[in-house]
Amino acid sequence: MRKLRIGYQPLSSDLSQPGDRRRVVFWANHRGHEIVTDLTQATDVILLSEKADLNAFSRKVAGTPIIFDLVDAYLAPENGTKDWLRGVSKILTGQISGPPKRFTKFVEDLCSQSSAVICSSPEQQETIRPFSNNVHVILDSHDELPMLPFSKHNQRSTKSILWEGMPATIRGVAQIGEAATSIGKQKKIELGFVTDEKYFLLLNKYIQRDTALLLSSILKGASGFSTVIPWSIRNLVEQAMLSDLAVIPIDLSKPIQYLKPENRLLIMWRLGLPCLTSPSPAYLRVAKKAKVDSICDSPTEWKSKIAEILENRDRAEENATLGQAYLREFHNTDLLLERWDRTFESVL
Repeated sequence: MRKLRIGYQPLSSDLSQPGDRRRVVFWANHRGHEIVTDLTQATDVILLSEKADLNAFSRKVAGTPIIFDLVDAYLAPENGTKDWLRGVSKILTGQISGPPKRFTKFVEDLCSQSSAVICSSPEQQETIRPFSNNVHVILDSHDELPMLPFSKHNQRSTKSILWEGMPATIRGVAQIGEAATSIGKQKKIELGFVTDEKYFLLLNKYIQRDTALLLSSILKGASGFSTVIPWSIRNLVEQAMLSDLAVIPIDLSKPIQYLKPENRLLIMWRLGLPCLTSPSPAYLRVAKKAKVDSICDSPTEWKSKIAEILENRDRAEENATLGQAYLREFHNTDLLLERWDRTFESVL
C-alpha cells in the first residue's frame, strides 16, 4: 500500500485518548502513514471517530472515501426515550449538527453513507451489517503495555484484586460486593480500582462526581478495603504486579455494556493476571476459544471462583497462561496491522 494522508476527526485533539493512540495512530505509526486532523486539507481518505459530527459527514466529501470507526455498540437495542434524549442533547451541545432525531438514527445514517465501518467485535458487527456491507472488526492494540509473566510465588499476606476501566462501567462491580465482603471476613484482601478519580453524569462533560463515593455506595461492606488509583499506564502496571486476580463484572442489562468487546480481558492477561468476567457475548466467545474457566454467572459463582483463584495458584496460573497463549495467536501486532491494512485497501 502507498503512503496515505489520512484525514482524521479524533476523540482527542492531541491524539492521546486510548481510542486514538491504540487504534489508527498505532497503525499509521507502524506503516508510515500521515494523520491530518485539519479536514480542510486534501487527504486520501477520511476516518471519523465517534466524536465526529455524525450528521455533517453522512455523505462522501468531494469523492474522498469515509471510514467510520464505531468502537462502541451504539446500535445495540436502546430505550426509545433515551435514544431520542441522547440525540437531542448531542444537538443542543453542538456535537452534532442539523435537526434532532434519534441518536441511533445518526449512527445508522453515517454507517450507510460510509465506505467502510470499523467496530470492535463480531457481536457489534452484526448490529452494523444492516447498514453497511463493508464492516471490519479491529480490537485495540495493547502494545503500550508490557507482557508480564504470571507471578506464582506472591508472598504478600494480603490478597489483591484488580479492576480497571472507565467509571461509566463501574456499576457492574455490585455483582462482586457480596463475594468480596464474605471473602474479606476470612482473609485479608484489598480491591484496587484503577480508573478516573472523577466522572461526569451527562455526556461525559456535565455534572462532575467523585468515583470513590460512587464505589462506596455500590460496594457497601466491601468499600472499607477498596482504593481508587488514578488511571495511568504506570499505575496500571504497578497495580497489576501487586495483584493476584483481575475481575470484570459487567451490568449486562445495559445494551452498550452487554456488547462491549474483550479489550479489558486481553489487557489483564497481558499483564500476567488471571481474570474472571461476567458472561457477556465477547467474554463467552473468548473464554471458549482460549479454553479458560473465567465466566461468573451469579454471586455464588463469583464468590467460589474468586476464592479458588486466590487460594489455588495452579488454577490462577492456568488461567493467565492460557490467556497469554490466546493473545499470542489471536491478538498480536501483525494481525492487527493486517486488519487495518485490509480496511483501508477496501475503500481505495
